[in-house]
Amino acid sequence: MKNVRNADDYLAWIKSVIALCPEVVNLTIIREESQTDKGLWRYRLTLKDGSFLEMFEFFQIASGQLEIIKYSFHWQTENRELIKRWDNAPHHPEIPTYPHHVHDSSEDSVFPYLPVDIEEILRQISEHIKSQLS
Repeated sequence: MKNVRNADDYLAWIKSVIALCPEVVNLTIIREESQTDKGLWRYRLTLKDGSFLEMFEFFQIASGQLEIIKYSFHWQTENRELIKRWDNAPHHPEIPTYPHHVHDSSEDSVFPYLPVDIEEILRQISEHIKSQLS
């Protein structure tokens, strides 16, 4: 979703993407703020396999265009072990896709990654869960 009217529209779209994902069994809204042209959200999803996805975005909207300023999608097992975390925290300048990167299975295992959104994250997680449960 790149064209949005305001922050409330974007937040409604995020929730609709979550609601349409069959692997999500629970949504907890930890924090949510919206002004006309900017906002933030922090949600926790409980997934079918018992894992959790903690998500955060700070965004702004200018001329109908959505810009994600800061994000983190932190996926962990029910025992709180890291599966993956996609984020744009500026702490790995050596990565070619800086500041965007992914932590895979551990904090020290960092790889280049292009910017992602909730649709892409939920697609990847859904594929993984389906392959594990079949």
